[in-house]
Formats: sequence, C-alpha cells, structure tokens
Amino acid sequence: MDVLRFQKANCKDCYKCIRRCAVKAIAVRDHHTEVIDEDCVLCGRCVLTCPQYANQARWDIQPVRRLLQSEKPVYAMVAPSFSFQYGPDAFGPLRCQLMALGFTDAFESAEGACLVKNQYENLVAKRQGDVILTSCCPSVVLLVERHFPSLTPLLAPVLSPMQAEAKLLRRRFGPEAAIVYIGSCIAAKNECDQTPGLTDYALTYDELNALFVSNKLPVDLHGAACSPEPRRRSRSFPLPGGVVGCMNQDPEYSYLAVDGLENCIAALNEIKTGRLHNCFIELRSCTGSCAGGPKMSADARNRLEGRVRIANTAGGDEDFEPQPTLRLDRVFHPRSRTEAKLPTEQEIDQILRRLGKNSPADQLNCGTCGYPTCRDKAVAIYQGKADVTMCLPYMKKRAESLSDKIISNSPTAILAVDSALRVRMANRALRNILGIQEDVSLSGLLVSELMDDFEFITAFSAPAGTKVRTAYLEQYDKYAEQIFAVDEGSNMAICMMKDITAEEKARRTRQKTRKEAVEITDQIIAKQMRIVHEIASLLGETAAETKVALTRLKNTVALDAEEESRP
Repeated sequence: MDVLRFQKANCKDCYKCIRRCAVKAIAVRDHHTEVIDEDCVLCGRCVLTCPQYANQARWDIQPVRRLLQSEKPVYAMVAPSFSFQYGPDAFGPLRCQLMALGFTDAFESAEGACLVKNQYENLVAKRQGDVILTSCCPSVVLLVERHFPSLTPLLAPVLSPMQAEAKLLRRRFGPEAAIVYIGSCIAAKNECDQTPGLTDYALTYDELNALFVSNKLPVDLHGAACSPEPRRRSRSFPLPGGVVGCMNQDPEYSYLAVDGLENCIAALNEIKTGRLHNCFIELRSCTGSCAGGPKMSADARNRLEGRVRIANTAGGDEDFEPQPTLRLDRVFHPRSRTEAKLPTEQEIDQILRRLGKNSPADQLNCGTCGYPTCRDKAVAIYQGKADVTMCLPYMKKRAESLSDKIISNSPTAILAVDSALRVRMANRALRNILGIQEDVSLSGLLVSELMDDFEFITAFSAPAGTKVRTAYLEQYDKYAEQIFAVDEGSNMAICMMKDITAEEKARRTRQKTRKEAVEITDQIIAKQMRIVHEIASLLGETAAETKVALTRLKNTVALDAEEESRP
C-alpha cells in the first residue's frame, strides 16, 4: 500500500516539493506532481514543504480505532522522541493516556533501541566490517538499497529499534496481540508494511493527536505529574549522534554521526571512494535526527527544551535489561530499480535550446524548477520527469516575448508612464498617431514633451478604476479616444489611445451640415410664413369688398321686389 498520496486538485505548479526532494523522486506530469515509488526514500520532506497540503502520508487512524474497539489486546510502543512532542520528562503520563485511549499497555521503543545498540557494539567487536553503517533509520536503508546498492553490504544487518521492540513484545504477549508503533517517522509505515507479523500499524504523532482530540484527551502533557524514572542511555537515539553517543566505543574505530538527507548522500558518495576505514557511521535522514522527523510538530522540531529533556532522561551508564536470546539479524537487498536512460550531450543541447538557453550565459541555474542546474533539468525532461514549462525564466521570457509582440502590433496606441511622468513604453501605433519615426527614442522623455500631462497626473492621484475621454491633440491636429488606467504593482499609468481623427472630422462635418440645413430650413419656414401672412391679408381685403358689393346687390334686389308688389 502506498505511504505517500498526492492530491492533484491541490497541486499548484509550485515545484517546492521537487526542490526539497534530495533524490528527485517526484515527477511532473500534466502539471501535477507524483511520486516515483522506486526512487522515493520516504523522508517526508515533500509532505512538510507542500504549502497546499497536496502531499500527504497515509492515514491509519481508522484501522487502529477498530483494533482498539475490538476484544484483541493492543499494545503501543512509542519512540523516545515523545518528550519533544508531548512534554513530560517521564513516559508515565503518556502511557496512562494511551491506556485511557484503549491500549492494553504502552512501552518505549527505546528498549528496542537498546537491543539494537548492543548488536552494533557486537559488530564492531567482531570487526564485522571496515565501514559499518547504522540501519536504524528506514529512510537511510531505502536510500542505500535504491540509490547506493553497492554499499548495501555495509549496512549493519540488525533490525531497527521499532522492529526489535515489536519482536520483544511478540515474545512477551504472543502472536495474537496487536502492536502499534507511534513516532515522528513516515518511513516507519513502509517498514511496517514490509515486515508483516511484527508491527500491525505505525502511527505518526499527528494521527495520535487526532485520536486524543476525538476522545477529548489533552494533546499537551507539559506539567503532567509523573514519578521519577531511572535514566536509560538508549533514550538518546532521537538526538543527532544519539546512537554513537550511547554506545561503548572501540578505540580502534572512528565513530561518526551524519544527519540530514543531503549530508547522508554526500557521506555515502565519499564512502564509495573507499578512503574511509575502521569507521562506524550513524546515518539519519532527518536534520536533527528523529527529533526533526516529518511528523514532529513544527515547534517541537525546534524545541531546545526537548533536547535538554531527552539528554536528562538518557544520561548515565544504566540502560534497559539485555535480551541475549532474542535474534535481531536482518538481511538487506539492493532494490530493483530501473535505471533511467541518460541523454547524449547533443540531446541535452537540443533540450536546452528548446528552453531558450542557447549559450552557457543563458543557463541561470536558478533552481526554481526544483533541479539544481539547467543541465539536470534537461536530463529530467529527457527522462520524462519534468516539463519545459517548469522553467520560470523560459516561461517569463516567452510571456514577455508574446506580450511584446501583442503590444507592438496592437492597432491601439499604448503609452506607459512612470510616477515621474517619464515614458517607459510606447508602441508602434502610438508613433503612427504622433508621427514619430521608429529610430527616435521615446524612453525616458517627459510625457509633457509629447502631450498634455494633466490626465496622467490625475490618474496617479486617483488610481482606482479607469477614465475614458476624447482629446484633441493640437500639436498633431489629431483627435484620440483615450483610456487611462494605473498599474499599482509597477507604479505606472497606462494610456491606451485610438486615432479617431477621421471619424471626429466626419462627425464635425456632419454636424456643420446639419446646422446649415437647420438654418436654411428656418429661413424657408420664415419666408413661407411671411407669404402666408401676405396672402391672408389680400384675401381678407378681397372678401370685405365682395361682402359690401353683395350686400348692396341684395338690398337693391329686395327694393325692386317690394316696389313691384305694390298695387
């Protein structure tokens, strides 16, 4: 079962996990990261460093909860780094809380560490190897088996402290008991999967915290009352140099301690040269050893107080009771891993040219993509682990080139001015409007030398929104539609202009024509009204005269009729 799980929906193309991965066991496909299982050493850095929580370790709370609710006895074994995480000097308070959670009992895996330490001392005493590498860190074991297979014989053939403690508990409580390991290590989950029959599940501290919270138990045990416990040397295992520090050292051997994955890789590369002899070397993948494990809370990883507490509980000469009859031998095998084909120099050069890196000066080696050099990135592209779009300078140059082409060839004139009112950018369309030749440099000129700067000053004083206006550029006899906007990020005012001279002159001509037509119409109407008035006046006089004449005629006819009717 996979220990690490990547959620594509959360991955945001930041490549931070690739930058932190010392063995480059992360590939980018379809703009999302995924683990290359055969290369991964489960150091957990990708989980720690992902800002979007796209990388997560497997969550084993549910099966453990079902175990605790069953009739089966369940025993917890806790890494000695618990003091860093939970606070008490002694194991007692945490043991009581684990039993309140449902565990039958709880034990320190430092007891298993003591058994492992004794085995290491025996290997040195028997001169088992010229160089002996500790095998207590599961990430280091994966690192050697997968990336330094030739050094696999140098690993001490001894179980890890977790495995040794599990074997001890199996002998005490039988195969029917369930055993759960608790610590800061993600790789312990894989070690648990690879050794069925020893540990049933491995929980990290954040999983245990979730169990505490769901059962309304405190997560912080600082100040918890506890009885004094005797010191045990093997409790120093989670500290840097804690393994060699608790061993009885042979004066004929050199004892060295290395923590941090990059430092371990450098040490293994040096060991490959064959120049080291009679050395016992403690290798721990996490910086700060187990106390800096990926599932140690952030404040605990940096807590000097915790280191002092561990040192106090681990001092002295006493240790856990030896278990002479318990076999702890282990066999390591180089892991089968498909070696990726390496490109030729010509193929690397072709890929670099695709990235716009045509000369050594173009190879910035910025590391933004996650790879230390541009050549390493080119190799990763060839092997299908990376994509050209992961190169920030390449994408920036490409975007700038595209935007430059768009701006330069835009039919809209664009003029960018800084807060000092000096020209920073002017495209070809602007030059055409203003009639300025291409060979005349505009950069750095005061904008007032080109046009009125009032609107730019106004734009800077009120940067919110945009302002649209139509302006007459008197010195160029041009009309322009102007849009002003301010980019606060670059502190520049941008004026986009469209030459509307032809349209504006046509509009003004139409306006003048309409005005003249209105004036002529008004004149015609006035003239017609005068004529109407004159005709009306003449018609009035004629009608009056006709009325008088007709009245007289009527009176005359009436008079004649009256005279004829008389006898």
